[in-house]
Amino acid sequence: MKKVFVLAACACLFVSCSTLRKSSVSTMDVATSLNSRNAVDLVVSPTKISYTYIPTAQDKKTGLKNVVNNAVTDALKQNGNADVLVHMTYDATLKKRGKVKKVVVSGYPATYKNFK
Repeated sequence: MKKVFVLAACACLFVSCSTLRKSSVSTMDVATSLNSRNAVDLVVSPTKISYTYIPTAQDKKTGLKNVVNNAVTDALKQNGNADVLVHMTYDATLKKRGKVKKVVVSGYPATYKNFK
């Protein structure tokens, strides 16, 4: 009796481990379009700014791209809370093993006005 019960339990376990796959037989293309009728004016400052960013120990671990993004963010906050840095250039000083020591960011701060 025990053998029959164990055999039935094993059979149920093997049957329950199967994978069921279903897929759609046909698909239909739907023609869609995405239009945006928004317009905005970009007011660019005539003075070029330069900002030196020294990253924290935790920022240094995130890589050069994130450190540059943090440098641009801080530069915009320090110089009139602008929205974007136009014609942005950066100069990164690296230590051994690729760690970022400092980043100098320069460009023209700009703000968005007259959203339509």
